[in-house]
Amino acid sequence: MDPIKQSICIYKAILDDVERNYAMRGGGGIGSIVQNSSTSYAVHLLQEGREDVRTYDVQVSSGGKVTITAVTETTVKH
Repeated sequence: MDPIKQSICIYKAILDDVERNYAMRGGGGIGSIVQNSSTSYAVHLLQEGREDVRTYDVQVSSGGKVTITAVTETTVKH
């Protein structure tokens, strides 16, 4: 799998998880998705006066299946 296709698969898995598990639906939506390393991604969810950041650790099998191995939630106040 080429790097672009792999990134798309990872982003889809992360966005599906945000849709299922992030309850705070107000604010400004998704501000960014940042790749921290080859297996770590951070989603910045904009809220009034803060950003909720969900950091995802992922694993991609040789067949392209994405598994989320850990999710860490933090908040950045503005």
